[in-house]
Amino acid sequence: MGRLKIKNFLNHIFLFKSLVPSISEKLHWFNRQLYPFLLKLIGVICILIFTIWGLKKVWNTLADLSIFKVSPATLTFNLPPWMNDRFYEDIKHVEAFHGQYGIYEKDITRKIAKVYDDIVLVKKVDVIQRIFPNKLNIKFTMRKPFALIKKGNITYLVDDECVLLPKEYYKFSDVDYISPYIQSRKLSRLPLLGKEWNDKKIKAGIELVRFLRANNIHKLFNIVSVDVTNVHSGGYSGKSDIILWTENNTQIRWGNSSLFKRPEELTDEEKLQNLLSIAKIEGTSLKQMEYIDVRWSKPVGKRWRN
Repeated sequence: MGRLKIKNFLNHIFLFKSLVPSISEKLHWFNRQLYPFLLKLIGVICILIFTIWGLKKVWNTLADLSIFKVSPATLTFNLPPWMNDRFYEDIKHVEAFHGQYGIYEKDITRKIAKVYDDIVLVKKVDVIQRIFPNKLNIKFTMRKPFALIKKGNITYLVDDECVLLPKEYYKFSDVDYISPYIQSRKLSRLPLLGKEWNDKKIKAGIELVRFLRANNIHKLFNIVSVDVTNVHSGGYSGKSDIILWTENNTQIRWGNSSLFKRPEELTDEEKLQNLLSIAKIEGTSLKQMEYIDVRWSKPVGKRWRN
């Protein structure tokens, strides 16, 4: 039994020894075939890496040339007719921009859009396009003043969304947003420039000024101001929330704002018809009238004492 096990063990050893040359030959053949392929593959990879690196280096060098540079200082801008030249100069020297920028710089359009989007006078950046070799086409939607607000001798500018605007960039002659102006003896706390002025009086004034301009009523009756002092003052005293003042110092008691309309009061369109009915008798100058009240179905008025 022991001899049989030894015999089998020796047979396995002899069989293994007979296979070793065969395996060795196959490994040798495999190595002869594999090594050249691996060397060629490594060579190709190295060439690709150096080629990509070289092309990138050349591209970066070319892109860094002055011909591919843009600068806000060279910006040309078509000013709207209601803006002065100060904005043209200031927008070319925005503090967030420093020097020149490569037109092919990563995310350059997004970066520029973000900077301009933070400017108070820019409502939104509509588009930024790269134009070869060194130009950017930028389109803004600007915040246009809608109304002049007066409190005593102090004046403010707001757009149609009641956003407070810096006055130094806008013209105050040959523009439509200064007439009629909105006045009030009481105003809520002033917001930061570029922020909404959350004042119900001003919003009521803006809404009525929009209505007057749409119907050209301010020019027809020479209305110079919209007084919103009593708007949303709390409680009902019989006073008109809004009073329109004409060039001849006539009061047009308009009543409540359409934004805070009382159920029993007429609409703006109905009040306008009342005003026009008075004008047929007194004329659009209203110079004989001390006041006109158009709040109710039957308008009333009072003439100046002779």
